[in-house]
Amino acid sequence: MKTIAVVSAVGGAGRTTITAELASLLRWHGHAPLAIECDPRGLLGFHFGLREPVRQGLSNTADWAAHGQRSDDGVLFVPWGEPGTRATRAEIAMRLHADPHWLRGLLRHVDLSGDAVALIDSAPWPSPFAEQALAAADLALVLLPSLPQSCATLAPLRQALDDGGMARAYVVTRLQPGRQLHTDVSVLLRATLGNALLPYEIHEDAGVPEALARGECFCRSTPHSQTAHDLQGLASWVSGWLLNGARAGDGQAGAVRREGTP
Repeated sequence: MKTIAVVSAVGGAGRTTITAELASLLRWHGHAPLAIECDPRGLLGFHFGLREPVRQGLSNTADWAAHGQRSDDGVLFVPWGEPGTRATRAEIAMRLHADPHWLRGLLRHVDLSGDAVALIDSAPWPSPFAEQALAAADLALVLLPSLPQSCATLAPLRQALDDGGMARAYVVTRLQPGRQLHTDVSVLLRATLGNALLPYEIHEDAGVPEALARGECFCRSTPHSQTAHDLQGLASWVSGWLLNGARAGDGQAGAVRREGTP
């Protein structure tokens, strides 16, 4: 099983939405996706149709796999679990700091098919949640909303990925082409990242929060929108990485590379 950490250094980049949509789309591509929430906000389940927070999950039970859920699309997902008291949250934070490979160790015990892929939705980087996701991952999928904050936070995140020897791919999100600032940021990111920035720019769409409110998969409910087309392209690329580059054992495929390599 290969693992992809969906990360961003900027809040509101669309990590949870893209994790859920990619999981559903990869299921349609014939893969066996497992969506894992490493974020105490506990929003991932709502993207899969849950109507209330899940009390038991990854953070607060030894038998976390027994509390996995299955969406209407057949996607397995594991919620974070109820945040609990302040003391409980502090205890969890101490656990994550003390054992930087805690999540990686848990994933070793997951028994899924060879076509399986784990998608980890984490809190923004830097945080112990994002560090756990990256330490467990074969690939970092870095989301960059088309805002100046993405440019301002990009250098330290790239350095952290370099220090960890992480294979990575970058994706522009929440793009509004009618706004000159968004276009300028997208062009600057392309000039900075080159081929490491994937060609699939995820456009902003008011239908995304509407689908969340209905507990529906956005790509299923609005299949002909530009954003659904963007997400389908991204899912096809990830599927190709899983079938080709990930199996080659070098952690790279297409535009994926450890930056600085020829």
